[in-house]
Amino acid sequence: MASAPLEPSGVRVGESDGKPQDLVFTTMRTEGWRVAYLDAHLGRMQEHAGRLGIAWPEDARAKAEAALVADMPTDRNSLILLSLTAAGVWAAESRPLTEDDGVALTCITHEAPRWSGGLTGTKHGGWEPYMVAKRAAVKAGADVALLIHDEAVVDADRATLLLLDDDGTAWYPDPEQGGIRSLTLESIAPGLAAEGIPVHSGRITATMLVRAREVVLLGTGIGVATMTSLDGDPVGDEGDDDFRSLCANLHQRALEDGWVDLEGES
Repeated sequence: MASAPLEPSGVRVGESDGKPQDLVFTTMRTEGWRVAYLDAHLGRMQEHAGRLGIAWPEDARAKAEAALVADMPTDRNSLILLSLTAAGVWAAESRPLTEDDGVALTCITHEAPRWSGGLTGTKHGGWEPYMVAKRAAVKAGADVALLIHDEAVVDADRATLLLLDDDGTAWYPDPEQGGIRSLTLESIAPGLAAEGIPVHSGRITATMLVRAREVVLLGTGIGVATMTSLDGDPVGDEGDDDFRSLCANLHQRALEDGWVDLEGES
């Protein structure tokens, strides 16, 4: 039976009946036999598996690497989705990497999905609402859907938002509101702080976004992109690209130090 296709958000379609507890997954960047931030991805998977009630095996690293090697397209850079089901089955599926570094992206607002019992904010099997949000963005002629809960940005359908305020402070959505922990953001936050831009989490409203100096979207697949509008209203100071450029440079530097060679491969 052929594997189900990947949606633009990077999740596999049709292998889950939509229950969060069916599986835990992550989407990684690969280059040849190298994977970016492998330990960080597995650490987040383990954390989310615990919240989902999915048993984490002692030999998780070996099984994860075996699944990755079995589907690793070494002739091109790619994104590869690694998943662990509640039944203990590891799987991997790849697609070409077509990141949007430097691209200007438009956004719409969309109601954020919510789950009970601490499941909101995990990368789980109930991904249909994210696909619905992405399709809503496309239907509206936009690129990305920002997910809103209680009038504040929680997450996006395939990225994490980072806002540069007038005072030179960068803000991302408060994880306590249910956003998914961003490994891309974690990789560049120390570099931003070293450049004099402290990074904080907080409650981000649509009003804050349209008044921001710059807003960028970060993600494994998306890279570092500029957010230019929200529901038709312009975002960011026109012509200002310094913050995005800094984030993009830090992202590339972090990647250079973040590659992990899979064991037994060269």
